[in-house]
Amino acid sequence: MLVGKNIRKAVVAVAIALTLAFAPGMLSAPVQASSSISDLQNKQASLKKQQAEVAAKLKTLKADKTQKVAYKNTIATQMNNVEGQIDNYNAQINTLNKNIKVKTAEIAAKQVTIQQNFDKLKERVRALYLMGEASNLEIVLNAKNITDFADKTEMLRAISKHDTQLINTLKTDLKAIQTQKAEIEASRAQVATAKTALDTKSNELNALVKEAQAAVAAVSADESAANAQKSALTKQMDATDAAIDQWYKDYYARQSSSTSGSGGYSSQGVFQWPVPGYSYISSYYGEVVDRSKPHSGVDISGGGIYGAKILAADSGRVIQVTSGWGGGYGNSIYIDHGNGYSTRYGHCSSLCVSLGQQVTKGQVIGYVGSTGDSTGPHLHFEIRVNGATRNPLSYFKK
Repeated sequence: MLVGKNIRKAVVAVAIALTLAFAPGMLSAPVQASSSISDLQNKQASLKKQQAEVAAKLKTLKADKTQKVAYKNTIATQMNNVEGQIDNYNAQINTLNKNIKVKTAEIAAKQVTIQQNFDKLKERVRALYLMGEASNLEIVLNAKNITDFADKTEMLRAISKHDTQLINTLKTDLKAIQTQKAEIEASRAQVATAKTALDTKSNELNALVKEAQAAVAAVSADESAANAQKSALTKQMDATDAAIDQWYKDYYARQSSSTSGSGGYSSQGVFQWPVPGYSYISSYYGEVVDRSKPHSGVDISGGGIYGAKILAADSGRVIQVTSGWGGGYGNSIYIDHGNGYSTRYGHCSSLCVSLGQQVTKGQVIGYVGSTGDSTGPHLHFEIRVNGATRNPLSYFKK
């Protein structure tokens, strides 16, 4: 039962870990639209971190569940094997019972013969007793001639031999019957003992199967709780993204004219490719990555891209700069190009511009990196029109 105990310990450990992970303090309140973009990004970073933790727990739970299901299935296979053995022993017992029944009938018939021979022997002994010890001698001495003497002597020898054979036959038959009965009963007892042992083992295996099923059920319940937590975090992340979108809308609403935020520049909506020499896109606009929220831009990557120059896709003014985690986008730059157009450059290794700085189209503003929530060097590039994301690939010259 050591395996069963290990299962219970594993389930308890998982339950404790999930209880700590799902404590009420871990769930943050929804983000307000009035928060600064830095606050929103930090909130986003916190939510993504929680999501990663929950995803890791789900992965562990799924692996744990798989092991327990495999364990349960193995026990079930063993159960089938034991049941097959039990059926085999039952068949053996039935066969032995039939053999015992047949042998008992044969022994009964043989005992009739034995009894008949025994009765004959008793009559022979009685006759000898009545005749006395001299009877045999008298028979021989009363012989008429030598031939008669020889015949009578041979007759007596034959009678004696027959008596001896009869006795030996009776003894052998009785002994054979007793031995046969003992062997059959011994075999029957052995099989019955084996069946009892198998019945006990079957009960143990049944208990283990129930325990394994309970463990799988417990892990499934924990997995359901983790999925619920993941769903809650996804909703909060979506709410944070919506708050960031609202920040953009509020930003444009605060501008007195379409060119004030851009420092007087008015974009025509034609942009320059931000990382010359690198055209591989590892994640396209609108793709769903990790959750229901579609990808808000394009990820530009390629061999040796780390440290490559990032150019301003159009002229304008820097309206936001983030560093460190940056809401998952790491070191990032936001530029207002006027006419409702803005661009965002994420995961930079370093930045060359500062908040409020005017930039010109093609100017180096930073270098490609892998800061924030990134699995490798790339540039997250997005274009927004009046705060709403658009497919960047639609805004470059053909």
